[in-house]
Amino acid sequence: MLKQILLVSLLALSGAAAVQAAVPDTAPALSEKMVGRVDVAGWKDVSFRVSPDGKRYAYVVQAGEKQAVVVDGKRGKFYDGIGEHAGFFSPDSRRVAYVALSNGAWRVVLDGVEGPAYDALSNPVFSPDSRRVAYKAKLNGQAFVVLDGKRGAPYAGLGTREQPLLFSSDSRRLAYVAAQDGKEFAVIDGRAGKPYDLIGSRSIVFSPDGKRVAYRAVRGGSTVVVIDGEEHQPYPVIGISAPRFSPDSRNLVYVAGDGVKKFVVLNGEEQAAYDEVLTFSPVFSPDSRRVAYVVRHAGREFVVVDGKEGKKYDHIAQESPVFSPDSKHVAYVAQQDGKAFAVIDGAEGKAYDYVGELKPFFSPDGKRVAYRASRDGKMRVVVDGVEQKEYDAIGNGNPLFSPDGEHVAYRAQGARGGVVVVDGAEGKPYDLILPEIRFDAPDRLHYLAIKNDNIYLVSHKAVRTGAHGLRATALLTRR
Repeated sequence: MLKQILLVSLLALSGAAAVQAAVPDTAPALSEKMVGRVDVAGWKDVSFRVSPDGKRYAYVVQAGEKQAVVVDGKRGKFYDGIGEHAGFFSPDSRRVAYVALSNGAWRVVLDGVEGPAYDALSNPVFSPDSRRVAYKAKLNGQAFVVLDGKRGAPYAGLGTREQPLLFSSDSRRLAYVAAQDGKEFAVIDGRAGKPYDLIGSRSIVFSPDGKRVAYRAVRGGSTVVVIDGEEHQPYPVIGISAPRFSPDSRNLVYVAGDGVKKFVVLNGEEQAAYDEVLTFSPVFSPDSRRVAYVVRHAGREFVVVDGKEGKKYDHIAQESPVFSPDSKHVAYVAQQDGKAFAVIDGAEGKAYDYVGELKPFFSPDGKRVAYRASRDGKMRVVVDGVEQKEYDAIGNGNPLFSPDGEHVAYRAQGARGGVVVVDGAEGKPYDLILPEIRFDAPDRLHYLAIKNDNIYLVSHKAVRTGAHGLRATALLTRR
C-alpha cells in the first residue's frame, strides 16, 4: 500500500520522454544507513517533509482523534490537532517548529517547547539564519505578530494567507501586511506604513542586500509600487507578480499597464507595450545587467531579452526565462504545433510532448544544460543534447548538476522502483526516493529513501569522467 501511494505521489510530480545515451556498466558506489521507520498505520503522507540539508525528516501521525509530529523517528506529544503541514524545519535543518491544538487553544511548539496559548495561529516562519522565529497570532479579537517571543502591535487583521511574514536576507528585518479600519498597510521593522485599500498578495520584497523594500498597493482606481516608503508612478494596473530587485539590489523591475496594454517598468522607465506581460516575468541575470520576460501580443507569445524580441510561438511555458549562472546564456521552453522544446540563446532543441521546468537547467559554470522531457508517456533526462534512459516518472526540480558541473543526478521511478541516477548509472532501487537530492561535494551526494517502511540515508560517490565540460562548451559555442 505504501509503495502504491508513493508511486502515485512521484508520478504526480512529472510529465513524460524519448533515443537514449548508453548507460554506464557500473552504478555509482553508495552506502546506506537506516535512520527510522514510517508509521504506516497512522501517518499523514501529505505531511511528510525532508529538512533542507536532506538528512532529517518529519511527518504527522494520527492515533484515534489525536495527532503528533514524528521527527527523525521520534514521536512527540499527542495533541488534538497539528496545524497546516508546512515547513517544520529551519533553513539550517537544526530546528523544528509547528502549530498544535490542545483544549481549544493553539500553541507554537518550537524545538519541543510549547509557547503561549492563542485563539488562532499561522505557521511559524524562521529567519534565513535560523535564529529568529515569527508567526501571526490572534487573541481576544486582536491580531498581532509574535517575533522572537515578543508580541507586536495589535491590529484588526494581518492580511490573508497569501500575505506572509517576510524576513530580509540578513535576518535583521521583518515585513508583513496588517489591516485596521478597513485599510491595509505594510508593517516594516515594526513601523506601520501608509494605509491603502489593498496591499498586493505576496508583493512585499526585500532587496537581496536587505536594505531596500518594495510592494504594490491599491488606492481608489490606481495601483502604485511603493519603494522604501515612496510611491512611484500610479497606473490603472500593476501586474500580480511582485516587484523584483536585481541581484546587486540596485535595479527594480515590475509590470504595469494602462488598461489596454501591459509593459515592463525598469528603474522607473516604461519599456515597449504589449497585449500582456506574463506572470512571473521579468527576471534579471545573475550579474544584474540583463533582463528577460515573456509577452503575449497579437495572439503569439515570445521572450524579450535586453529589449530584443525573440521568435514568436504558440506558447511560452509559464516558468520565467532562465539565465545561466555566468549570465551569458538564456533558456526557456516554447510550444509550437502541439510540441515543446527548449530554446537556448535562440536555438531550438529537439521537440517533445513536454519539457519540464527549467531550473536549474544550466550547470554552475554555465557550460552545460540538462532538463527532463517526455514522449509517448515516458520521461527521460536530456543532458547536453543527449537523451538518457526512459522512466515512468522523473521528479520535479530534477536533474541537478554537481557544484563543479561535472556530474548530473536525478530521481526517477521505473520498473525497478525509485532510483537515483548519477551520470546515467542507476543506484539501488527503493519504494520512494524522497523529494530532494543534495550534493555534499563535487563527487558526493546524498538523499533519503524509503523501502519496506524503513527510511534510509543514502550516500553516493560519483565517478569523474572528464569529458563532459568539453562537450558542453562546444554545444553552447555552436549556439
